[in-house]
Amino acid sequence: MKLNNRGWGTKEMILLSGGLFLALIVAIYFIVKLFGSFDSAVLNRQYADLEIKIEEAARNYIVNNNINVNGEYRISLDTLKNNNYITDFKDNNGSNCSGYVKVTKVDGINQYAGYISCFNYQTRNY
Repeated sequence: MKLNNRGWGTKEMILLSGGLFLALIVAIYFIVKLFGSFDSAVLNRQYADLEIKIEEAARNYIVNNNINVNGEYRISLDTLKNNNYITDFKDNNGSNCSGYVKVTKVDGINQYAGYISCFNYQTRNY
């Protein structure tokens, strides 16, 4: 009987197993990296929501008090709190945040930019 030597051997099986193991390690690395970016996206979303919250409070403050903005106008978080436009201003960790809103008039329209500073986050150009 003549044997066919074109089948799988130990050497081929070890090489194939090593290649699959290497591909598995690379896949695990990218999955961990992907899910790590989800965590930072959630954190950034929380702070973006705080910025929107302070901007909306400032918009209500400007409208209700009939403030005419010429150039640039700055409203602090303390002013908004003292006038009951915003109550609790904390991040999801329960840390108090500070902040202000810069209102600028561009082509006759007020533009609102909220800036906040929390324990682990600070808006750029705060």
